[in-house]
Amino acid sequence: MSPESLYFCDIVPVVPIPLRNRQRYSYLSESVIPRGSLVMVPFGPRTVRGIVLTCERIAPAERPSGRFRYVKSIIRESFITDGQIVLAESISAECITPLGKTLGHFLPHTVKERAKTHMTDTIPSQTFRLTRDESDAVKTLLDPSDAKPFFLETDITTSLRITSGAKRDIGRRSQVLVLVPELIAIPFVERELHRCFGAERVATLSGSQSDGAYFDAWERIRSGQADIVIGTRQALFAPFRKLGLVVLLEEAEAVGYKQWDMSPRYDARRVAMTLARLHESKLLLAGSVEGLDTALRERMGEVRVLRFGEGVPDPPAARISTVDMRKERWKKNYSPISDELRDAVILARKDGRQVLLIVSRGGFDSFSVCVSCKEVPRCPDCDRALRSTREGGFRCPSCPYRTVSFPRCAKCGSLEFRTVGTGTEKIEREAARLFGGATMFRIDEKTFRKADRSKSYEAAQSAGILIGTPSVLNIGGLPKASLIAIMDADNFLSFPDYQADERFLRVISRAKSLIGRDGTVIVQTYRPERQLLQHIAQQSVSELMGQVSRDRESLRYPPNYRLFRISFRDTIESEAKRAAEDACDRFREFVSETKTVRISSPMKPLIPKVRGRYERSVLVTVPRETPFPEPLRNVLLDIRTAWTFDPDPISLT
Repeated sequence: MSPESLYFCDIVPVVPIPLRNRQRYSYLSESVIPRGSLVMVPFGPRTVRGIVLTCERIAPAERPSGRFRYVKSIIRESFITDGQIVLAESISAECITPLGKTLGHFLPHTVKERAKTHMTDTIPSQTFRLTRDESDAVKTLLDPSDAKPFFLETDITTSLRITSGAKRDIGRRSQVLVLVPELIAIPFVERELHRCFGAERVATLSGSQSDGAYFDAWERIRSGQADIVIGTRQALFAPFRKLGLVVLLEEAEAVGYKQWDMSPRYDARRVAMTLARLHESKLLLAGSVEGLDTALRERMGEVRVLRFGEGVPDPPAARISTVDMRKERWKKNYSPISDELRDAVILARKDGRQVLLIVSRGGFDSFSVCVSCKEVPRCPDCDRALRSTREGGFRCPSCPYRTVSFPRCAKCGSLEFRTVGTGTEKIEREAARLFGGATMFRIDEKTFRKADRSKSYEAAQSAGILIGTPSVLNIGGLPKASLIAIMDADNFLSFPDYQADERFLRVISRAKSLIGRDGTVIVQTYRPERQLLQHIAQQSVSELMGQVSRDRESLRYPPNYRLFRISFRDTIESEAKRAAEDACDRFREFVSETKTVRISSPMKPLIPKVRGRYERSVLVTVPRETPFPEPLRNVLLDIRTAWTFDPDPISLT
């Protein structure tokens, strides 16, 4: 080997490396390897994938005397872009997550061979004309003198028309990213953009795709063949060549845009802002109701807002009716469908109008209880109440644990259980009993599968009675409904979370926007005396949102402040508690002299044990747009107990 042919490569192994250790390692190569290349390198006893950050030639006189390992092979040169690397470094720092683990989210599932092309539609492109208001919105959005994000308060159809108009003006050389909060919204967005530009120019990225379909879309984006990208939050990590516009539909949907179940626990809305800055592209936030964070940014002059008259989410003539379910029980009606709702559904179906039944959760019920001894079956690994299945068994909502069909009570051996609570499957069964002649379709995680995505969308459009979780309101393109029912308002409002009221008000706002002026929203509850429920019929959602915002500010909650949740986990409960208390004490040593940072006492979560691990959490509150304090970060890096870092958590429990 000639010394002149040696190169030093700075490489990040795509594996989770403890943050207290180095994240980048030096390797030797006999040839130059471009930045962003995907390679195989030895790492300890294993051979792992790695991303090349730098590659510099070694002069003969500078040949290293130490023992360095060589790059084993090059999988793909220049596989990810400079922009992807910078974005990964930003997310890694923001979420305190190993860089290699973060980079793993930027790589497609398979890279060895190019997969076959997968097209979801063959709809030919059609010419379209914008209204005067829409054309004005496009001009305002693309104004080069204003780099602020732009919020558009309107429905999903109008948002896509303005997006299409903006894309037409910026040309094919600039790519457009359209993000949706949930997979359920993709079919309608795909269909609308296919009509405008043709399927060959549109690529879709989501975690539900097969490896081949995902890799094919990823490569079409990377090559520039696809200049319009649709996807869930995972699409943020695509290899964009030149990004001209980033669009977030229903931007207030915190749950859909938050990575909450694995690290890095990023908020896609914040990442989208970073992505837009990196590419110097325009950012459009759209939704039928303005989120509290965007409303605050509007007041501070950080966001420009446009509202269409036809997109106002609170039609004055829309009627909201609250049904006291306790009176239904007094009348011996034990069905989850009240008499008033039953009569309203029958009337709507006679008029040929669609009915939407919104349930807070999927599945059949919340939990079950033994009829004989009142014991609640629980998961042995998570200590969570088990939910029943159609097959006659029970399943854990947090882990893969399932019982056999028709299990016995662990305490008394009884085979008889009573279900408690309501899910989409129970409502579907009851609706089939009461309205047997109506066509109905249920949308939840079971029915809206990746392989049947288009068929599910068509079934949802044609169904007389549509049953689903609140995400059904984000589908777009549904027939004009005259009746929407919130089947279990108490489940929306009873969860111990500071965002419960805001989420419920967003559901009400989208429902009122969808039914128009002549429709009715029925809210079923066992607690109609709740102040919020009493006010929604008299006050606008925007007024109630204002009150929620003021309450948040007095409690030092987002969006006026930032929250960080650090969770400590261990198989021994006392060890998790000890680690949280130790971290809390050390945090307070650094913030004792400042009043801007607050540290909570260690908290026991609502579900203290998940998958065999106990948990304790500590909350850190800082002023808005303030990063996590560096001294506290150093404390975390010194703690050996397993912990997770969650900026801007969607729940405190």
